[in-house]
Amino acid sequence: MSPTSWIDELPSALKPLGQWAATERVGGSTRLAQSRIDAFANATGDHNWIHVDPARAQAGLPGGQTIAHGFLLLSLTVEDDVAGLTGFPGIAHVLNYGLNKVRFLAPVPSGADVRVRSRLLALEARNPGQWLLTQHKAVEVVPGGEVALVAEQLSLIVLTA
Repeated sequence: MSPTSWIDELPSALKPLGQWAATERVGGSTRLAQSRIDAFANATGDHNWIHVDPARAQAGLPGGQTIAHGFLLLSLTVEDDVAGLTGFPGIAHVLNYGLNKVRFLAPVPSGADVRVRSRLLALEARNPGQWLLTQHKAVEVVPGGEVALVAEQLSLIVLTA
């Protein structure tokens, strides 16, 4: 049995999604400018100085720079999926279903570039017309590929009637 033979068992509406999900995907680079970190702090109310006070960070943090919020990094794991998943015919909508095993492994300094690496863990039938997509997500600092975050991301795929 080939590694992707399970795709043949999917409903026809899900076969293109299965092929997309079965390949490891690496997103484009995203710069984490201080302005983006500040905007995230304003949106969440997390104004911890390690994120928003460059002068204090220069004196008090290893590396001398503010660091991105872990949840900002986590939010980056959604972007490529929104573009990819919502474009398949036969899919009515996609819902964020939650997360498993989120770990923040390394700080990411302001101004750093990151990318998201995604791979399929499971695609399982739930209720009629609903499928649960589980993906492994890693946020990597580029260049170099140091992994700053890993998570299992769950998406509920709802097929058109």
